Amino acid sequence: MTTRTITIVCHGGNHFDVFEGERYADHLCWDEMLGQVAELTHPSINRGRYRMETPEEGWEREERLKAAAARAKENAA
Repeated sequence: MTTRTITIVCHGGNHFDVFEGERYADHLCWDEMLGQVAELTHPSINRGRYRMETPEEGWEREERLKAAAARAKENAA
């Protein structure tokens, strides 16, 4: 059996982040957080519904989204 460490960070209210190693899924509400942990730990699923990414992957995704939004804004003008 493999040992895994999954960390849940509660930012108060209904805002949670789930970490496993350097990968994370952030801005989850309570039921999304529970589902993410269940799916990560279930032997038949072993893959979360929400993207688990490193900080670098998160920054790259945000940059791609910003560039796409800028292109859409230019095309709309």
